[in-house]
Amino acid sequence: MEESTISDDERDRPDPVTGGGGNRTAIELGLAVLAAVVLVVGLVSWWRAGDHDAADVDRAQLRDTVLITARSHIETMNTLDFNDIDGGLDKWEDVSTGTLKDQIAATDAETRKLMAERGMISTGKVTDAAVVDLTSSTATVIASVETTVVDSAKPDQAPTVKRNRMAADLVKVGGRWLLEALDQVAVSRS
Repeated sequence: MEESTISDDERDRPDPVTGGGGNRTAIELGLAVLAAVVLVVGLVSWWRAGDHDAADVDRAQLRDTVLITARSHIETMNTLDFNDIDGGLDKWEDVSTGTLKDQIAATDAETRKLMAERGMISTGKVTDAAVVDLTSSTATVIASVETTVVDSAKPDQAPTVKRNRMAADLVKVGGRWLLEALDQVAVSRS
């Protein structure tokens, strides 16, 4: 058996299969540097994404709670069934406070009777809303409301759909957000 010997000149020559020794090392080094850069950028991005100010998170959660509550309360205040006027007004009182609640509670028997005699069923739906002012205990919300009104005296007639913009002031009372004021916002037509 013959032993092959490799001369020093042959050892320094590039390998014909891989393209040579020096280039391969540079490519490997470049890929390692690129991987390290990608790793560092990824770690920094991950760290920054988790570095939220707790106060900002709390404020966002408060805003979301107010918005969800306001939407529900505004829909309640735009919904009334002539078959259950007392129940509807009780729901209105449950979502309101202050002067608004006092006005609802002051609805006398004659007015309740007239509301029932009209034979209307209204159903409110908030189509869009936004919190425009917010503190830990007060908020102002604007909303676009679609109210569908069915006249029981005219069952064959299509329901009437009314679209309004509303502004709602809410206050936190005993841990609950309640409507303190609910007003229709005038729409200017230019």
